[in-house]
Amino acid sequence: MINAKIMRNGNGQIIGFTVKNHGETHVCAAVSMLVINTVNSIESLTILGADGFECSYNAEGGFLTFSLKDHEPRDAQAGLLLDALELGLYSVRDEHPSEIDVKEVT
Repeated sequence: MINAKIMRNGNGQIIGFTVKNHGETHVCAAVSMLVINTVNSIESLTILGADGFECSYNAEGGFLTFSLKDHEPRDAQAGLLLDALELGLYSVRDEHPSEIDVKEVT
């Protein structure tokens, strides 16, 4: 089962996430694409660039953690991309509830 954790700041805004483990092939691929696209988009399309966040992952797959370096205030562009990731993760979970668990922490 894939375990996704969404991290929020004191204002309830998403400031990071962790995704670990593998699921069924198509579910794992969907979650991987959502996560990698979010990280790449924040790096390439926002003013934060690669210096505005910390990211570590297992090159073999199955683990990635991401967090914005400056949590207050959250960058609006990066925030929109993180909110879109949340929407995508919950959509996958709604379609495959036995394959992915999504939790939120403050």
